[in-house]
Amino acid sequence: MKVLVAAEDSGSLKEISFPFGTNTSVQQSTKPAITTFASAGRSSYVQRMIIAKLNSGKEYICIARKGGIVQLYDIEPPHALFVEWKDMTHPADDAFVGLEYVEGKLSSCTATGKLVMRDLHSISDSTNDYFTLLGEPINAFRVHPKQPNIIAYGGKERELEISIIQNMHPRESDSSESDRPSSWYIAAIPTGRSLSHRKVWKAKNVKNDELDLRVPVWISDIRFLDVNRNSETDFRVVVSTRFGHVRVYETKYSRKPIVNVEVGDHPLIALSPYINDHEIIYCDTNSTTARFNLINGRKGGHYSGAAGSILCLDSFFPEQEQEQCERTAADEDAMASAARLHSGEVPLLATGGLDRFLRVYNLQTRELVAKVFVGAKLSAVCIVDGNSAVPSEPMSERESDEEDDKEAVDGGIVKTEGERKRRKKLRVHEDGATDGEDEGNKRQKRVRLHDDVPSDDDDEDADDVWKLLDADDEEPRIKKEDDNDEGDYDKAGHQGQRRR
Repeated sequence: MKVLVAAEDSGSLKEISFPFGTNTSVQQSTKPAITTFASAGRSSYVQRMIIAKLNSGKEYICIARKGGIVQLYDIEPPHALFVEWKDMTHPADDAFVGLEYVEGKLSSCTATGKLVMRDLHSISDSTNDYFTLLGEPINAFRVHPKQPNIIAYGGKERELEISIIQNMHPRESDSSESDRPSSWYIAAIPTGRSLSHRKVWKAKNVKNDELDLRVPVWISDIRFLDVNRNSETDFRVVVSTRFGHVRVYETKYSRKPIVNVEVGDHPLIALSPYINDHEIIYCDTNSTTARFNLINGRKGGHYSGAAGSILCLDSFFPEQEQEQCERTAADEDAMASAARLHSGEVPLLATGGLDRFLRVYNLQTRELVAKVFVGAKLSAVCIVDGNSAVPSEPMSERESDEEDDKEAVDGGIVKTEGERKRRKKLRVHEDGATDGEDEGNKRQKRVRLHDDVPSDDDDEDADDVWKLLDADDEEPRIKKEDDNDEGDYDKAGHQGQRRR
């Protein structure tokens, strides 16, 4: 499989290729192939990264760097720089909080609320960028996956808001196979290259806590659920907060969340989609990555192994499964069976953070299928290709010996090192078993001798029994000791005569 990560310490991108079962913490594990490119220093590290697939079918790595720089790199080696846009933030120390690519439109949003949309179908055109100001502060931004004119955003002490871009319209498809438009375009307005947005919905805070104090608001990430709804007012949205809450909104029925659960005491960092719409993946600042059920409000299991805060998540769904999930969004059983693919691709989850490890999990079973030491703090991660062999753990020393034992043995001569080790262990085991059998026979003999003794309290009979035992088991040792004692007595006698 192939994964892209962004190293914050060097401001570079790393392409990591490895098979399932890779674990760089184990010396015998397969070593991954790591290619580093696009280094720009810590002052211009990557804050957001996505994969943009144009209508031509070619894919590009789209990144947003600190300092207001947006770049597109070729996804194929040697990863040449394709295009670059500068001065996307104002002031220069402003940070990117969102980078989205939907229906040919590349959208970037900053913490000060500057939203810029570009049509990547005409990259060479210098006038294809449109912008607007959403107000500050903004800590989370998301574009609807099917309707690029719908945006959601929120931040510190700013409730979730959903707006519509009024001068973005769908271009009807020429094909009769699809009912939804194939592309969208931005119409020019008299004010110039600007976006006209209108707020269609705004969330309302939950009721006060048990002390009648206002609950603070700080949205950290946003995800659209049930994206097949074709409406401008009916949305299902899930958000995470820096106060450890997961909230679900149904914009058609209420401004307050229909689900509000505090999943932990630590701030939540990011959300990532699951294979169905009633579960979500979240991570926090305490190395926790877990699956959360949005219906019953319970955790579905942890993706364990991290030793520090998780800063970035990315879910990977094979194309075949993704299409089937979209067709059967309401059927949970069908979505679960869609994950069992014959191509070797399975739903995956990639995580990265402060411990400088890239971890890849099976999204459904939560098993760790790969662990790679990157050597830098990761600020972004993206799975490019999830095709690999069936997940398996690295072979242990015993399994390696068993693999070696499959080699041929001619004329009774052991040719493999594994066979020699096994036969040596077998001989040691047989010798130990023989000694154990001898001791067991002696114990049985002692028991038989005790059983033959009449059950009376006569001292003479008891003495006879102990004499039989000593004669049988300790006769050689007793004789030797007697000989030594006689020698000692002789020496002592001679010494006594000399003293006299």
